Amino acid sequence: MKKLTSLVERLIAEKRRLTAELESKLSDREQQEARRDHHARRRPIPCGMTIHTGIGCNFGCLYCYVPEMGFPQRPKPYPLSGLQLVYALLINPYFVPGKPGTLLAFGSVTEPFMKTTVERALEYLEATWRYLGNPQQISTKSMLDGEHLERFMSKADPRISVLLSITTIHYAAVLEPGAPSPDERFDFASKLARKGMHVTLFLRPIIPGVTDKEFDEIMRRARDAGIRTMVPGSLRVTPGILRRLRASRVVDVSLMERRLPRQPRNSRDQVVIRETDLKNLAAKVARRYGLAVLPSSCSANIVSHGLACWACRWGPCGSAPKPPSSDEVAEAAEILGCRKARARVTRNMAYVECRGDKRLVDVVAVWIETVAKIRVVARPLKA
Repeated sequence: MKKLTSLVERLIAEKRRLTAELESKLSDREQQEARRDHHARRRPIPCGMTIHTGIGCNFGCLYCYVPEMGFPQRPKPYPLSGLQLVYALLINPYFVPGKPGTLLAFGSVTEPFMKTTVERALEYLEATWRYLGNPQQISTKSMLDGEHLERFMSKADPRISVLLSITTIHYAAVLEPGAPSPDERFDFASKLARKGMHVTLFLRPIIPGVTDKEFDEIMRRARDAGIRTMVPGSLRVTPGILRRLRASRVVDVSLMERRLPRQPRNSRDQVVIRETDLKNLAAKVARRYGLAVLPSSCSANIVSHGLACWACRWGPCGSAPKPPSSDEVAEAAEILGCRKARARVTRNMAYVECRGDKRLVDVVAVWIETVAKIRVVARPLKA
């Protein structure tokens, strides 16, 4: 049987088996709580399925967009248990289990390792690795020690991609008042690197006039800590972020305003400033210090796990995956529930047409893109 279709069939069967296993462990009430959660229905974003370990954050980073998203600054652990989270993912039609499956990204709208949420974060890492085995990535500007560090290194994915967030060394106390110092973060990275874990410098956000003035020092400190890869990231601004940065008295906000492609439309509208030149400069400095430059956070996850992906314009990441044949893609679409599927594969793109409702066709596209690691464009055929 063809490789892609065989793999899709195996993953569907494994998803059903795991779902039944979790249902035997959870009460009816626990299952209902998981079913109502957004992890059970959300479509993955390009970096994978973001896993929320908490609600809110008290680090108080002035450039953070979480307050504008409506999350509180008094954090609390996410309400689902580890088993409930696993179950929520398994009943999500978009989610693909296992190593070839959906990338898991922990720490998208909160700091996973802050005091309030660290237990929940470790519980989620343990549960998803034990039952699912999907590639894990965690983004943090914090640190672990003692029992928490031991649990992280023994219970999480051994090839987990750790993104260590650094924006500034000299102004961290002003711009990131509640976060551990950059010295503590680099020390944490060094401990992980010495144990063979994959740590990436997440240079995000790059604040014009601040971060770019420290590129050399940041890259040198990262190299000395054993970090070998770097991902640059742009700054998103809202009116509130601009006000907070202006009030800090260490940021020249006019440098950001000149880089805005447009003004924010309202208080919640996040606008990414133009920073291609600064990201290119960061890449040049990083290479000078021996750091490999990766285009995105998901690229670090792919590299950490020895995978190959070419599902977006930044690829190929890892290495170029061998694309499946057009017949394989069409057959996989039918296994996933589409009817009269036809497909055309060109280089790293698969075009799929099949009979089914819009949501089903979208689910099929996500599954094939996830497993084959190429870009998929799918549309329903008219009856």
